[in-house]
Amino acid sequence: MKLGTKTEVKNQLNTLLYRKRGWLLIASVLLLVAYLLSQTSTLSNPPNLRPEVGTRGLGLSGAFISSADDATSPLWNPAGLATLQRGNLIYDLSQGAVSLAYPIKPIGTFGVNFLDLNSSDRFLVEHTANPIGSFELGNNQALFSYARKFGTLQLGASTGYSRAPYHGSLWAQNYDVGVVTDVNSYLALGVRFRDISGVTIRHQNGQVLQTFDQQLAFGAVLTPHPIIRWHNRFDITTPGFGTSVEVGNASIMARFGSAFSFTDKTLPQSWSIGFSLNQLGKQFHYTYLNHGDFDRKHLASVGMYFGGEQSISQKSNDGTQFTSQRPQITDGITTQPPVAESAIQTRQSKRTDSVYKSVQISKEYDIDVELMLAIIHTESNFNPLAVSKNGAAGLMQLMPAAAKELGLKVPQYKNKRKPNFDPNIDERFDPNKNLHAGLTYFKMLYKKHLNNLTLALGAYNVGPGKVKIRGPLISRGKRYANKVLKRSQMYQDNATQMEVDLKRLEAVLD
Repeated sequence: MKLGTKTEVKNQLNTLLYRKRGWLLIASVLLLVAYLLSQTSTLSNPPNLRPEVGTRGLGLSGAFISSADDATSPLWNPAGLATLQRGNLIYDLSQGAVSLAYPIKPIGTFGVNFLDLNSSDRFLVEHTANPIGSFELGNNQALFSYARKFGTLQLGASTGYSRAPYHGSLWAQNYDVGVVTDVNSYLALGVRFRDISGVTIRHQNGQVLQTFDQQLAFGAVLTPHPIIRWHNRFDITTPGFGTSVEVGNASIMARFGSAFSFTDKTLPQSWSIGFSLNQLGKQFHYTYLNHGDFDRKHLASVGMYFGGEQSISQKSNDGTQFTSQRPQITDGITTQPPVAESAIQTRQSKRTDSVYKSVQISKEYDIDVELMLAIIHTESNFNPLAVSKNGAAGLMQLMPAAAKELGLKVPQYKNKRKPNFDPNIDERFDPNKNLHAGLTYFKMLYKKHLNNLTLALGAYNVGPGKVKIRGPLISRGKRYANKVLKRSQMYQDNATQMEVDLKRLEAVLD
């Protein structure tokens, strides 16, 4: 059996083990939760819940448990940090909260959150004309979090210290855990368990000032359409329900939500409306929160992304959850959102450090040269004049419509199988332009499919309209992806063959 086949079987086995391990971990967490909830609580009555912070999370009626995807994730579900591909910094103007998170591959994502940092407890100035809301004075908290992804399962935990809004309050340690998993491309589920041991905050004289009882909540997010997300939250320990709908794309998203409480100890109903902007790696979130306990109902936060993303390589086949940088799809052709992200960091092989023009192009697009060669070999076998029975042409076998979307000049053909081979008339037959356009297209698909290399390759072959964001792939797409990956592995194992094909491509490009 060839090495590529062994690698494929090994990957399939690892995926299967991850799935089984994931369900085992979920079952273990649920059993732990059931045990802890069965214990008699000696803390306060009625329950005193840790305040929830975060402009976007509050704007989603707290239904951010199974969809948390930024630096504020630990305030709702620490497992949400595992979705981050870049660093993220968010400052909540209305609540004095600073959130910072950064992924360190392959270790996981680390995050810190500091609450109530405003000295006067108001943003800029305490004045009736200042519309930005406020958080209860002195409800300080510092959280340190970690999350990691295992297949489709995200696990996260937080620990930190909290103090009550009283002078002389001491600090008390708290713990949180969370789980998020994608059931399919339409449904994600999450579980959050806060203050596992319960938290009792005392005054310097020993008096009990405040207690934070254990809180269990479940979340579910439905995505019936790429621009529509329906968030839901179910509180178990303090019966309640929160629901919110977000509509929009990577650049702008509007939301409306409402929360309901089924106990007379909290406000029975509240609602919120707001929006989020994401331009050039910068974020702005706004929420109007119609909640009786809040005197200042306008909430706002700002943020930014920084750092690089994971490389496109043969080993980069672990999908990630929907993020605010999702590419958009127009007429079946993926186009980049207007978010200026730093390029995916490359992992070039040492043996390709040369003056080859093709190597420089692969570096320009931050794609492993082995993978680039494998795609070209599978598509056209390095023939710049290749034409498929469907009318795809050139090195990267681009269809006329896709090539036009990518900026190439292509005439209108009555018969796509009989194109004009003049590169001045049909630029698909210009090897350099074809290669640049093909790599741009593939990179778009890679991001659209959340860094899942297998899905991106399959979509390149069968068309983006036939592959959902998280799959599955049809049989033809699977065969194509496996063929490319095997060829890429062969290049990594056989430097001589790789050098031969590099020279073939170089001759074509020259």
